[in-house]
Amino acid sequence: MSRKSAHQAKPPSVAASSSDAQERLALVHLEKGRYRDAIDAFKALLKTQRRPDWLAGLASAYAGRAQGLAAKDMRREAIELWRSRAEHCGTPLWEGPYVGWMVAQGRLADVLGYLATRRAAAPAAQRNDEIASLEARLAPALLVADDAIVARLPAESQLVQHRVFAQAALAAYARKDAPALEGALAAIPFRSPYRDLRLVLKAMVLWETDQDAARLAMDRLPADGPFEPLAAPLRALLAPGGNWSRLWATLNKEQQTIALDLLGCPPAFAPLLRALADTDADVAPSALFDLVQRHARDLPSSLATRLWQWLAPWAVRRGCASPRIFGSPSPVVQECATALAVEIKGEWGHAEEHWSDAVDVLASSKDADDRLRAALILRHMALHGEHLSRDGVLDDVGADMLTKSLQNDLGDPDIHVRLVRFWRCKGDLKRARERLDAGLGQFPDHVALLAEGVETALAASAFKKAASTARRLLELDPLNSKVRSLVGKAHLSHAGKQIAADKLAAAKKEIEEAGNWLTTSVDQGRMQLLLAWTEPTGSAERRRLAQLAVAAWGGGLAAAWRLLREAQGAFARVGVTASESLLGEAGIDTAKAVTPADLLEWVQVLEQETPMVRKGQDPLALWRKAILGMAATPVFDAESTVRVCEALGRHEEHDLVEKFANAARKRWPDRPIFVYHAVAARFGKKRCIDSKQDYDDLERALDHARRNKDRRLVMRIDALFEDDEDMSDFGAPGLPSRPGVPKLPLNPGQLTPDMVREMIELSIKGGGEKAFLKGARTNLGDALYRAIEKASGGNHAAFVRNLVNLVAESIVADVAAPPPFVPATISKPKKPVPGQGNMFNE
Repeated sequence: MSRKSAHQAKPPSVAASSSDAQERLALVHLEKGRYRDAIDAFKALLKTQRRPDWLAGLASAYAGRAQGLAAKDMRREAIELWRSRAEHCGTPLWEGPYVGWMVAQGRLADVLGYLATRRAAAPAAQRNDEIASLEARLAPALLVADDAIVARLPAESQLVQHRVFAQAALAAYARKDAPALEGALAAIPFRSPYRDLRLVLKAMVLWETDQDAARLAMDRLPADGPFEPLAAPLRALLAPGGNWSRLWATLNKEQQTIALDLLGCPPAFAPLLRALADTDADVAPSALFDLVQRHARDLPSSLATRLWQWLAPWAVRRGCASPRIFGSPSPVVQECATALAVEIKGEWGHAEEHWSDAVDVLASSKDADDRLRAALILRHMALHGEHLSRDGVLDDVGADMLTKSLQNDLGDPDIHVRLVRFWRCKGDLKRARERLDAGLGQFPDHVALLAEGVETALAASAFKKAASTARRLLELDPLNSKVRSLVGKAHLSHAGKQIAADKLAAAKKEIEEAGNWLTTSVDQGRMQLLLAWTEPTGSAERRRLAQLAVAAWGGGLAAAWRLLREAQGAFARVGVTASESLLGEAGIDTAKAVTPADLLEWVQVLEQETPMVRKGQDPLALWRKAILGMAATPVFDAESTVRVCEALGRHEEHDLVEKFANAARKRWPDRPIFVYHAVAARFGKKRCIDSKQDYDDLERALDHARRNKDRRLVMRIDALFEDDEDMSDFGAPGLPSRPGVPKLPLNPGQLTPDMVREMIELSIKGGGEKAFLKGARTNLGDALYRAIEKASGGNHAAFVRNLVNLVAESIVADVAAPPPFVPATISKPKKPVPGQGNMFNE
């Protein structure tokens, strides 16, 4: 028979385990903000044992519940709960937000009674801090309290002494009396119970003039201070990020009115602002238009009109079609809004018509603001992509628009700069100088205008004028290296002309002047080479200077190319013999083999140097065969080969580009960039794409580039197709030449629907789909257009294809069957009525 163990463990107490569970549950309620459940749980625990941590938990639950009620404007219930907290938990009654709730409930007598008690009972060491805190809490209420309430305070209290100054400050701010406000605020000391009011009023004054200073003043104000209800509107308006509307919506009605007054808005704006605060930050403009429409009756007419002008172009269903939906937009405003709406849709040609109509009205006005708007619209039209080349150069229409804009407003110096550059690039230096003088008359110290003045003077070979303008510009912009380089290189170019004319002394002066402007090693080498050519042929000084120039350029193929390039500008004829002589005296061995490293160094030079028109002997004649042989050998990787093709193409070395690109296409058939370079090189030689194979290869390369999202290559191939457009092909602009398609003049009997269809499809591929659809709708009629669209079943590609077929057939039918000739009918003149006579008989 077994015996029980003498030390058997006792089972845990049921009461203890339930208390732990109930404590955990109470803490969870407290953490989750379920304060009512937490109060009940802690009360149940305290019935079993009065533990300090449970008392603290109950006090926290009471405080959370009371603050929640106060946030709902249930301050009376909050006060009762706070008293229950003090009674059950032993916490001080007059702590935390209790004083503020009592003041807000208008129970000033109770607060003043407690203040008098503390003033009599507190030791002298503690009296200042506690009494000062209580007085600060009472300060806002006492500003509007009855005199009988204030009389209960002792005369030496700062609440009584400074109350008059605080009320005077508020009254002065209300009537916008700045001197009186400043004097009243100066009378309130730093330790006064009204010190926060002083900060708030100062910040409100600064809000109108310096919002950054107002923000700094508000940062010094505690967020839980007694005057926070007055400071809250300004604090919301000064919110970082400009997100004040959402904070404004959280204010009470009185605070929202104060905020609107600070903004200068009438109270009628409040409903619209509340609706805006409830919307998303990225709300669509069309939805914003609908929102404003619902509250437009509460807005002043001028503001409603301005909002219509801003939002109507974005409204899809209504907007420009309903100009009187809210506000009172003028015909010009309606025209501008319609133009912007059409432009947003992508129909620039239609938009330009509306913009032009608006300009005609605004420019005829005598109002300066209207004429300024006309100028701004003209500039917007001129600087649109339709009037700019790929290099950002204006066309004639855009330049004319900018010129007209200056008749209405002369205040934009950049417009003068663009027009000077336009006429300079066109070669009309007289008009460029006229525009430059007009611009400098308005903006004598504008850096970009002065830079254009330097380039215009250089284009006219007015080197002294260019130098004086450059010095004036460098006084304003000492670090402008572009101007230094322009003037210095202009002097060197002039020195080359002097050498060609055998005026060596004048050439030396030009080179010396260039030395004042140029500092780079490349420019130093150029100056040394030109100085060498001012020395006698075969002299030691000539050889020394030439060899110094080659050393400055790094030697090799790159230095040889630079030398022969300079020789073409300085000497009349530079043949093979002359080239070898010039290279020999500079210490360059023409028999040395060209290496891939030499070629890459030369490519780097090509990337830096400006292309120039070749005169006379080819500077690569001595090395071209070796470079062509290098193109056929796999010595470079794909990226280096791309770099070689880019640099050679920049200097129009089409033969070399074609060799390198064709070899690269075999090595890397999946790289469309080499297809582009090969076709572009042949285009550069023949000025057209004359091979169907090249055309098809380029189209496949374009599709490949689009799949790879290579936007730069897509733009370059599109530009090549545009350059291949032949105005004589098919008698219509904008259609690319296509191998195998006959040129005009063309017998109408030869025209087939397939030929017309191919022409239209090529135009659509070139970006003319919108223009084609617009023309088809105009020519076929809206009813037939919609019928074809409906028959296509929502398939856009099928819809365009059906339209192309119909248009092609109608064009061929019109050409093949011209209208029959109908001779004019000649009617005899009627006899006049008796007595009428002849109307031409005087």
